Amino acid sequence: MPDPIAPLHLELDENLCIGCLSCMLVCSERHTGTSNLQRARIRIQLDVLTAEHNGHTCQQCADSPCAAICPQEAITYDEAVRAWRVDEGECIGCGQCADACPYEMIHLDPVTDTAIKCDLCEGKARCVEVCPPGALRLVDGTACKEAANGR
Repeated sequence: MPDPIAPLHLELDENLCIGCLSCMLVCSERHTGTSNLQRARIRIQLDVLTAEHNGHTCQQCADSPCAAICPQEAITYDEAVRAWRVDEGECIGCGQCADACPYEMIHLDPVTDTAIKCDLCEGKARCVEVCPPGALRLVDGTACKEAANGR
């Protein structure tokens, strides 16, 4: 990735998150035009019996293992947005990127069978805008390298 433009990534404060799934719904609607939680690029796992939840967000890794392994070079860095983006027209749906992600945040869309991941809504981060308790925010830098080294 080119320096000095470091990626941005979403950070979730799980103590503030109420598990409403608004972030997942707006993500799915923004990217697919549907309210389908399986097509969201952010993950909040909610146990409906206990009301416990935890969230996962793409860390926009500086060393981007998903982009490095993509045989089609379909994952590229967008300097203007400061995020890695998937060109779904180039993606062949092999899933190697999903296997390489230390956060398990890139996955195959259940409808298109192409890789999807957070692209920060082209810099507008709709999930941050709609989060009722303000549990999501955009932050500079990445924690990816540390996570990958800890695997």
